[in-house]
Amino acid sequence: MLKRQQQGLSLVELMITITLGLLLMAALTAVFANTLGVNSRSLKLSQLQEESTAVMDLIVGDLRRTGYRADAAELIYDPANASTAFNGTIVISNHSSEELNSCVMFSYDADADGVHDGNPENFGYRVFEGRIQRRQSSALCDAGGWQNLTSNDMIEVTDLDFALTEQMLGLVNEQRVSVTLAVAMPSDSEITRELTTEVIIRNAF
Repeated sequence: MLKRQQQGLSLVELMITITLGLLLMAALTAVFANTLGVNSRSLKLSQLQEESTAVMDLIVGDLRRTGYRADAAELIYDPANASTAFNGTIVISNHSSEELNSCVMFSYDADADGVHDGNPENFGYRVFEGRIQRRQSSALCDAGGWQNLTSNDMIEVTDLDFALTEQMLGLVNEQRVSVTLAVAMPSDSEITRELTTEVIIRNAF
């Protein structure tokens, strides 16, 4: 009597094959999920860095102009008639509900006419309720009416600090402002970024 040859897989072989396939799929799924997580985290960090750098650049760019006036030469050759409205305008303070030194106010000749035109030439930045705000209408640090520059949906500002130092270099009063900005991602507090820079106020008088 002829023996019939087995065709296909036995039940045990089939179960082993299915098990190995499932293990392989689980491993691939884990690797894929981890890759997505890393990419998502990298994207969030990149977004946080771009937002914080843009805000810091704006603050630093404005601070560098503190005290500028179009008729600055008159301070040398005709000091009696030179405008002094832009002298010593930098003030560091804070909103009453925020940390000390978290607000800066200053002025410069934005339209380069040599005259202090009031509100349009008074500037400033502060942190308030986790957002960076820009000064409007000569508002003081503890007042309302400041314009939001950042959104809590994008970044959360955890620290903004200004420190002013002055020293006399010959007959020149040199002012320096150190700026520290710390931010975090609202959706993931472990994603943070801190920037620190120092601004020399070249138009200090």
